[in-house]
Amino acid sequence: MNSQSNNIIDFNLHTLGWKAFQDLCISIVADIWGQEVQSFYDSHDGGRDGAFRGTWIDEIKSGSFTVQCKFTADYNKGIKPLDLKDELEKAKKLVSKGLSDHYILFTNAKLTGYQDAVLQTESEFKKVDGLQSFTIYGKERISQMILDSPKLRMLVPRVYGLGDLSQILDERAGQQATAILDSLGDDISKFVLTEAYNRSAKALVEHGFVLLLGEPACGKSTIAAALSLGSLDEWGCSTFKICSSDDFIKHWNPNEPKRLFWIDDAFGATQVDWRATFSWNSVFPHINAAIRQGAKVIFTSRDYIYKAAKRELKETAIPVLLSSQVVIDVQDISLNEKEQILYNHIKLGNQSDQYKSKIKPYLNDIASNSRFTPEVARRLGNKFFTDSLYINSSSLQNFVENPIPLLIEILSTIDRQSLSALAMIFMRAGALESPLKLNDSEVNALSLIGGSLDGVVNSLNDLKDSLTIRSFENSSYVWRFKHPTIRDAFAQYLANNTELMEIYLLGAPITKLLQEVACTSNEIDGVKIIVPSSQYLILINRIKSFDRSHYQDEWLFNSFLTRRCNQEFLSEYLAQFPELFDSLNITSKSYFSDDLLIFVKFFDEGLLPEKYRLYVVKKLSELAIDNQDTQFFDPKINQLFSFDELNKIKKSIAENVIPNLEDIVGDISSDYDEESDPEEHFSDLNMALLHYEEIFESEGVNDLLENIHNAREWIKEEIKELEERRKPAWSDNEYFGNSHSNNYVTNRSIFDDVDS
Repeated sequence: MNSQSNNIIDFNLHTLGWKAFQDLCISIVADIWGQEVQSFYDSHDGGRDGAFRGTWIDEIKSGSFTVQCKFTADYNKGIKPLDLKDELEKAKKLVSKGLSDHYILFTNAKLTGYQDAVLQTESEFKKVDGLQSFTIYGKERISQMILDSPKLRMLVPRVYGLGDLSQILDERAGQQATAILDSLGDDISKFVLTEAYNRSAKALVEHGFVLLLGEPACGKSTIAAALSLGSLDEWGCSTFKICSSDDFIKHWNPNEPKRLFWIDDAFGATQVDWRATFSWNSVFPHINAAIRQGAKVIFTSRDYIYKAAKRELKETAIPVLLSSQVVIDVQDISLNEKEQILYNHIKLGNQSDQYKSKIKPYLNDIASNSRFTPEVARRLGNKFFTDSLYINSSSLQNFVENPIPLLIEILSTIDRQSLSALAMIFMRAGALESPLKLNDSEVNALSLIGGSLDGVVNSLNDLKDSLTIRSFENSSYVWRFKHPTIRDAFAQYLANNTELMEIYLLGAPITKLLQEVACTSNEIDGVKIIVPSSQYLILINRIKSFDRSHYQDEWLFNSFLTRRCNQEFLSEYLAQFPELFDSLNITSKSYFSDDLLIFVKFFDEGLLPEKYRLYVVKKLSELAIDNQDTQFFDPKINQLFSFDELNKIKKSIAENVIPNLEDIVGDISSDYDEESDPEEHFSDLNMALLHYEEIFESEGVNDLLENIHNAREWIKEEIKELEERRKPAWSDNEYFGNSHSNNYVTNRSIFDDVDS
């Protein structure tokens, strides 16, 4: 964005391309001026880019209106009467058909005050019989419209990435917006307004919350950034890009409710982060309270990660989690949207004009490929990824359909300093603080790879905006991978290299090791590094130093043992830590402890001594009576019980729990916290009642079943009373969405001017 004379701001409209400029103009007429516009493309337009019939809002004009767009890729191009020869002929034809009483022309060319006056008063348009008015808007007036309208900027978010934000936002907001843009590089300037973005904006406005779900490389983070910038601009929300539930608690301030929180990969980057997942459970009531007070929250997650995490999430504790999910399916992105995404990355990337001309004939096929993603478009527009790419149909098809193998191939060819730079980011769990301060294990890793500290510093900058990106987070600079799929490829690269895997096992933070690796031959979603048995002892020795005093770290450790380890590893671990079972504690399922599942895992593998099996039976029998806990009912768990032991529990429940259900319901109701959901508050007891029904229906004990039925009615009455005491979860807001559609067939290719 450039400042011109008289403080007019220029948004570099020449970089948009003809189609995106046409969409912008239609948005101005339809969404900003409020006119109902029918948009046309190419051979279907009858000489018009847009049209409507009626009365022009705020002016005394009526009849049929034609909106025409004239685009130039020349930044310095000015508009003159001679340049409008084609438009004049179109106007004559349209007027003769009764299709244009008023002719409106938008152009991104320069339009001086003098030329505007000439065109308005002395042009040939004034001589066309039946044409009541002719109006032209040059890039200066269009840029001023963008500057004056936060709503328009929210509808066309890519304008945020076209230059100096201080010309749009105040100092505070400008700093926050700059930090958001830094986290994405120049991706926002190539942003395309998709249906997924519209649905996300609608969810954010209506519910104050949106969960963006999709496969890797589908554009979740870019949509989140656009929403964040729009919220900052339109609603004045202070924007915080945070990494954890602890950060949310730290930055949430009830006295400053207008805040937006953006959490990328909320439940894990490449697979489920159980520590983070259970932490969010405890924070959901606070998020509910923040949303009710006016805060807005954006979560992103890979779809397969959320699918796994939701089994342990208390979704009912935050109702908007269910009502505000936007699934971004690459298959659902329209062809027009894919073409615009590809156009923007090729046009605005760092490729040579020769490359653009050479690839131009294949762009329609690339956009039509079912495996096309926005990340593929970014890489095609960046020469770092295409230096060895042959521009032909088969090579381009392989590039689109096999992005991870191609990335691994690129990693295998980069120099040692660059490889070391990526290894440092990976060993720091994807976030390497700048300036760099390496510990002893990281220095050792550098020497084994063949890198050096000064070489890493230089390489981080050399790789910027291709494989790495530097962003400003929590008052410090941080180096990250440019895209999560680069992290995936690097993990696979390590998995294929035994020497580098040992470096990783010795140097990576133990919390990330427990999330990233597996000691099993079975495939696990998101796990790219399978540790061979020859290196089990290295990992076990690292675990020795792991402090599990915090419940989140305990969850992480337990999840690793129960979900990612085979019998060989567990046997070796038990030999090194024979006191393991004595350190475990079985609690009610309400407290989210996985210690019980460790007992089950070792029992399944034939590694659980009998005295510890008896301990499990005793604890679960006590919890069944004292806490209405039905973990014993789970098929995975009740295999630890003998037939007689299970019958003993059932008898105790029939004698000591079911006759006292009315008192139990009352006690639970008295412990209710108004920040939580009433149904969720009774969810554990409702689940217990369901299990009781299954147990006693088969035995035909009618009086017990009647008591269980009565308990359900008591719970419904309590929930109804508690809900009446609650405040509404959110207030209604207006959604500013597009009132027109541009998905029309066209004979003109969007890529016509991609190389000009």
